[in-house]
Amino acid sequence: MRRRRTYDREVRRLSLVSPPAMVASISERRAVGDWRGVCEAGMVDAHVDLPDVARRWGAGEAERIEAELRGFAPDLLRRFLPRVDTLALMPRQQAVLSRLSVPFPARPGRAAALVVSLPADARAPQRLGLRVIDAAEVGDGWLDLPDWCWHAQASADRRWAYGASPERLPWHHPDGRRYAPDETSPDEPADQAGVIETLTALLDAGDVLSAYQAAGFAVDHTPPRYGSAFLVTNQLTWWASMMPLLAAEYRRLAHRYGHRSLRFAAQLAVTEDDGALRLHAHPSVYELPGPLVGVPAPSDVALLRSGAMTADELHPLVHEALFPDRDQPRPVTRSQTGKEFRVRCGGDWHLLRLAGGHLTAARHFPAEIERELLLAQLGGAINGCAKAVRAWRTGAKPVPREIRRTRSDLHARLFHGDTDTVLAFVEAGLDPELRDGTGSTLLHWLSHLDHVRALPALLAAGLSLDARDGEGNTPLHRAAAAGAEDVMTALVDAGADRRAVNGSNRTPARLLQETRRRG
Repeated sequence: MRRRRTYDREVRRLSLVSPPAMVASISERRAVGDWRGVCEAGMVDAHVDLPDVARRWGAGEAERIEAELRGFAPDLLRRFLPRVDTLALMPRQQAVLSRLSVPFPARPGRAAALVVSLPADARAPQRLGLRVIDAAEVGDGWLDLPDWCWHAQASADRRWAYGASPERLPWHHPDGRRYAPDETSPDEPADQAGVIETLTALLDAGDVLSAYQAAGFAVDHTPPRYGSAFLVTNQLTWWASMMPLLAAEYRRLAHRYGHRSLRFAAQLAVTEDDGALRLHAHPSVYELPGPLVGVPAPSDVALLRSGAMTADELHPLVHEALFPDRDQPRPVTRSQTGKEFRVRCGGDWHLLRLAGGHLTAARHFPAEIERELLLAQLGGAINGCAKAVRAWRTGAKPVPREIRRTRSDLHARLFHGDTDTVLAFVEAGLDPELRDGTGSTLLHWLSHLDHVRALPALLAAGLSLDARDGEGNTPLHRAAAAGAEDVMTALVDAGADRRAVNGSNRTPARLLQETRRRG
């Protein structure tokens, strides 16, 4: 049961960070060579001027960068970018994206590289920045991601990275059938699928050190300067998701940057000694030059094995790599089907229906619910159905499980920019009083969405341009705090009060100035 919950959480994570509608839109635009449209659909602000690249690095480098842009897959990339516990992108991180096969030159002016910048704050809109820098200027501690994470044409490497051999997937027969529950790996010469099966079995048994050894690493238990040998084992366990691909990633980055030791985890490094790879605590790990090494091994094949995901639900580029001879249906936005549940109300059980963005009580007229909610604000008693409506609108406890799950999912999709799912809620009958735990309406989250499509729909649903959150911010204040000037313009054009002050006595214009100063 615990493992099933883990698989379900991973399926949800994948759908949050790269929603089906985003995947479909990016695929369509990439198919016609519209890389700027790909960036727009993938919530990427592209600061790339190919003529300028040609002037700085030459026509050949500009052509190479353009080829990388034509295959850019930001929806897939988002699955491999570092995140904090809330699933927000790791603030201020930089990631190099380059298909250059030769080592990066030590002197500037020889080669260009694409770099993705993550948001400055974990609460900021989950947009990426894309620019071109000189390959000699990659900063220490940055990420450098392999092309199978982000480029459409890296299909063969993607198949290998996802754990498949040329003949089969892990835990699958060559014809695509999953192993039966009691079936073991075939007794055949070792291949990539067999390696993944072996490593997974060791990790499932809790034998982390043997798994690292099977992956080709000698583990040095010498404790760091400040800490114990337990810290080494603990960090190896914490970062075990990177272990299946760690050797390949180390060798790729050591070749590219020319460094013998690369930082792996908080206090651990990977070093090559006479062809042998060693994991060890490093006394000055934060001073090691070069990028961080390690990318999480994809979980998709394990999700197929468990039944938590079907082949139809794979990312199209992953499906193409794993099932090259199979047709995949177009991904669709989830329908907002109704949910029914009962709550205790006045000594009886009453039926409630949650459909899209609206909660209705079958045994009460809407005016009756509204009257009871108003009386509750004045200190009066409140019954079960009205409590449930209040919980749906505000998150006030007690919150029935069905309401908690739907609210959590909706607000997560707001945060991650899943405009299509949010608009599906609106079309299903959004309650204009719906707010999150901070008192924010959906309009307060407009800078996280495609505001061109979302603003008219939210206004038509009855949301107020000047509604206040718990800190007195209007949607215009929130857009200013995010530095989203295009969203601010759209709100003002729609009639938002630009002179409104929040709880800190700041106008939107002043908040925007402060945001600009912080950079």
